[in-house]
Amino acid sequence: MTLPKKISPCPIVESLIEVRFDSELPGEAIFGIIYNEHKNDFPKLDKLPILQIPEAIRSSDKNLIYAPHYTLRSGNYILQIGPQVFSLANVHEYAGWDTFYGQIKNVFKRIIDLKIITETKRLGLRYINVFPEMNIFEKSDLKVFIKEDLLVNRVNLTIDLPSNEFINTLRMASDANLDASGKILMGSVIDIDTSFSGSKPVLFPDMEEIIQNAHDKEKELFFNLLRDDYIESLNPEY
Repeated sequence: MTLPKKISPCPIVESLIEVRFDSELPGEAIFGIIYNEHKNDFPKLDKLPILQIPEAIRSSDKNLIYAPHYTLRSGNYILQIGPQVFSLANVHEYAGWDTFYGQIKNVFKRIIDLKIITETKRLGLRYINVFPEMNIFEKSDLKVFIKEDLLVNRVNLTIDLPSNEFINTLRMASDANLDASGKILMGSVIDIDTSFSGSKPVLFPDMEEIIQNAHDKEKELFFNLLRDDYIESLNPEY
């Protein structure tokens, strides 16, 4: 199918790309090196509450190993940094893929050139879409049944959908409260996290192509979820 370049109103409230990695350097050293490289472009620094947890627990708890410790902010962009993770998020107003992708490549190249990462473990691209005051299942081609009964009200569904060398983790909720960058939003949610699952390691020379392909997979799934008539009601531009 031909996918729209944009729809209006745009439902995207947050887009984020994350890289998890190994390094031979201590966690605080990693933060200091990345911070010094980006402090002029991301001037606002915040410490995250995880730093109140003792380091021995943070480093041994598998749920905390890849959690960020600091955020650097610049306008609608947030760079998050942890001992084994960094991510870049476009929050509030979505800049569009071409602009966001350009920012991703700029930030990633500068981190790559620091030569602090020995191996990348995971690359994931996530888009969170909110549809206020509506039930997205009524506008979707995804149907959920128990025997003959169609479920549409208060459905919260999470499934993994493999697609070649990627896995799309889809969460759809018909009635949700979502904290998006400190703002509570109510409505239906389509949340897609597309991660690379290929047999080869995620290597930096391949990363630009992997990121573009991840975006294509995410976008294809998003529009395949929606009914054609609903897409046409969103003022699509091709």
